[in-house]
Amino acid sequence: MTVPDINSSRGRAGSNVEPGHRHVTKAARGNARYPRLPRAAAFWLVAGVLFLLFFAAAAPSPLYGVYQARWRFSPTTLTVVFAAYALLLLVTLLVFGSVSDYLGRRRVILAGLAMAAGACGLFLAADGVGLLFAARALHGAAVGTASSALGAALIDLQPEGSRRAPVVTTAAALSGLAVGGLGASVLVQYAPAPTHLIWWLLLGADLAAAVAVLAMSETTPGRPGALASLRPRVAVPRQARGTFAMALPCLIAVWMTSGFYLALGPSLAAQVLHSPDLLWGGLVIFLLNGVGTAATVVARRASGPATMLAGCLFLLTGIAVTLAAIETASAPTLLAGTAVAGSGFGAAMLGAFRTISTLAAPGQRAGLIAAYFIASYTAFSIPVVIAGVATTHFGLQRTAPVYCTVIAVLAAVAAASLIFRGRAHPGAS
Repeated sequence: MTVPDINSSRGRAGSNVEPGHRHVTKAARGNARYPRLPRAAAFWLVAGVLFLLFFAAAAPSPLYGVYQARWRFSPTTLTVVFAAYALLLLVTLLVFGSVSDYLGRRRVILAGLAMAAGACGLFLAADGVGLLFAARALHGAAVGTASSALGAALIDLQPEGSRRAPVVTTAAALSGLAVGGLGASVLVQYAPAPTHLIWWLLLGADLAAAVAVLAMSETTPGRPGALASLRPRVAVPRQARGTFAMALPCLIAVWMTSGFYLALGPSLAAQVLHSPDLLWGGLVIFLLNGVGTAATVVARRASGPATMLAGCLFLLTGIAVTLAAIETASAPTLLAGTAVAGSGFGAAMLGAFRTISTLAAPGQRAGLIAAYFIASYTAFSIPVVIAGVATTHFGLQRTAPVYCTVIAVLAAVAAASLIFRGRAHPGAS
C-alpha cells in the first residue's frame, strides 16, 4: 500500500518567524541531548517500521482458517473481522493523518508502534471472536495512526532532490504484506504454538522498533494546532477531479484485489490445490505482494499514467488467468495468474498515486490524499465483506469467479480511459 506525504499547510497561516524559530531551536536542542542516528540510517529505520506494520497486517491471514475451525464462525464473520482492520485504518488515517505535522513524526510513530504491540497482546489473549475482532481493529488503528507520519518522515529524510521516498514507501508496504503472509504461514504450519508464536515475535519486534525510533532525530518541529488538525477534511481539488475520476476504477480494482487475496486467498488456494497445507495460502499472498514490490522498483522512473496503464493491463491478464485456474482447479495456473496479477497490482498502485498526487497544491494535499484513501480502503474492505456473505450462501467456488470478473471489468475500464486520455492529450504525463 502507498503512504505519501500528507503534510498539511493548516495552521501555518498567521505564524511569524519568531515562534517557528523557537520550535526549531527547541527541537534542535532536544535532538542534541543524546546521540542520534544519521539521516540515512533513520531513513531505512522508518522504512523498516513501515515494513513491520504491514508484515503484521498480513500475518493473521494464514491463521484465519485455524481460528475458524477452532471457534466455528462463518465466512461472513471472518470477512467482517478482516474488514475491521481496513475500516479502523481509514478512520484513524482521516483523523490523525496530519497530526504529525503538529506533534512531530517520532511521537506519532511511537504511538502507532504502541498500538501495534497492544494488538499483538490481544491476539495472544484471544479466546474467541470478540478479542480477535478487537485485535484486528486495534492493528488497523495502529497502521492508520503511524502510516502518514512514516510516509512524511521518509520524504523528510530522503536526499535532496531524490524521488526515492514514494518508491520505498510503496515497496516497504507491499514487501511487508508479502513476507508477512508467507512467513506467518510457515510458522503456523511448521512451528509450535501456531496461534501464539508469531504474535510473540511481532510483539518483540514492535518493542525493539520503538527503542530504535527513540534514537531518531525529529524531522519536523512541532507547532500549535494539533487539536484543530483532528477534524477530517476530505476534498478533491477542482483541477484534480477529472483525473481522480479517471483513476478511480483502477484504484478500486487494485484494492479489491488486495482485499480478496488477504481475506479469501488462503481459502481459495486450499480449494484449488486440494491441500490442507497452510503454506499455500501464504504463498499466494507472497506472490501477489512480492511481485507487486518488484513491479514498483522496475517502474520507479516511468510516468504515472504509463505505469498505471501497464498495471491495469497486467492486472486484467492476471485476473483472467486466475479465473481459468478456478474453473480448472489448476494449481500452476493459479500461481501463474497470481504472479501476473501481482505485477499489475504493484505498478497500478504506484501509477495511480503518482498520477493523482501531483495535482494538488500543498494546502490541498491532505484533502486529496484523504479522498485517495477513502476510495482505496472502501474498495479494500466492503467488497470482501459482500464476498464473505456470498460465500456463506453460494460457496467460494461460485463467489470467487464473480469477484474476479468485477475486478477484470474495472481494470479494463481504467485501461480504456487511460488510452483514450493519452490519445486526446498526447503530451500528458
